[in-house]
Amino acid sequence: MRPVYVSATVQDSGKTSVSLGLMQVLQEQGLNPGYIKPVGQHYVRYHDTNVDEDAVLIHQVFNLLERPYCLSPIAIERGFTTKFIFNPDVAPLEKAILDCVDELGETHSMLIVEGTGHAGVGSCFSLSNARVAELVGGRVVIVTGGGVGRPIDEIAVSLALFEKHDVEVVGVVLNKVLPAKYEKIQKTVSRGLENLDTTLLGAIPYEPSLTHFTVGQLAEEFRYRVLWGEDNLSNRIEKTVVAAMEPEHVVEYIEGNTLLIVPGDRLDNILVAVIVMAQEFASDGGIILTGGIEPHPTIARLMEETGIPVLISDDDTFKVSSRMSDLGFKIRTFDTDKISTLHSLVRDYVDTDRILAALQDDA
Repeated sequence: MRPVYVSATVQDSGKTSVSLGLMQVLQEQGLNPGYIKPVGQHYVRYHDTNVDEDAVLIHQVFNLLERPYCLSPIAIERGFTTKFIFNPDVAPLEKAILDCVDELGETHSMLIVEGTGHAGVGSCFSLSNARVAELVGGRVVIVTGGGVGRPIDEIAVSLALFEKHDVEVVGVVLNKVLPAKYEKIQKTVSRGLENLDTTLLGAIPYEPSLTHFTVGQLAEEFRYRVLWGEDNLSNRIEKTVVAAMEPEHVVEYIEGNTLLIVPGDRLDNILVAVIVMAQEFASDGGIILTGGIEPHPTIARLMEETGIPVLISDDDTFKVSSRMSDLGFKIRTFDTDKISTLHSLVRDYVDTDRILAALQDDA
């Protein structure tokens, strides 16, 4: 069976989410899929080697026994591209990929190959997504964001490059489609893709819960100091409120799983927030104090006793709140609810049978 190569039109389209969901669906169908991300741009140190963070996630979630290196043979370290440009020898890179594909093939009946961005990403070191798909003999599924004009335009560009490398594109998965426009977008894009001689394999609706993050992830990402509530850093955030208004108005905006951003010297708003969050919402959500100002010890004791996770930043309120727009935290191993959701979304909205049929050697 040919590998399925999961590509995308732009960064953060949802390649990893679709790959993770597809892995679960294929396992559910009795298959034994392996996984590789041949070229990784965002790596971490894992098992004494540099491994793409998406490959680490897959390795941990599915308890894979293979060497993590084989899930991520090429990690684009600092200076990698410049070094290649002045010494353009792609042969050892291609060999590393093929060696890992062969090794994974010894224990898996099929392979999910996750790309890096759109079809042309990696061209600067002769390993574009299109070339890697060609190298591993894969057939491509393109993941793109929900919409009409822009996704179709971007898909057309990707199709041209895959065609240049004689790589078959099975079809397209639309991701994050707004429910209110779902039927219209699905119908229109399906027809638009037919005009490009390709197929809509599925349209995954936008699921807000996949965008929710934890207080602990905020602290880690922006290096905020944790004052209290370490045991509740796993609290998920669904709504963010900047509490710079009068206290009586702050109360109106506090709901379950709310993150409150409040100047450290607004003791009135801090007190109101702590009381409401502790009494009405079981200390879920969290608080970020700005300006590097810690509350008076009397108030500090009250905050600590509630168990509400409280972070502090030396930055001002505007800067802290500005960081909250378009946050995109990657799924972690502990996000079992999100992983389960991805399973359901791919199973219910993607034509995996059609994908599998296209991966047969005689397809």
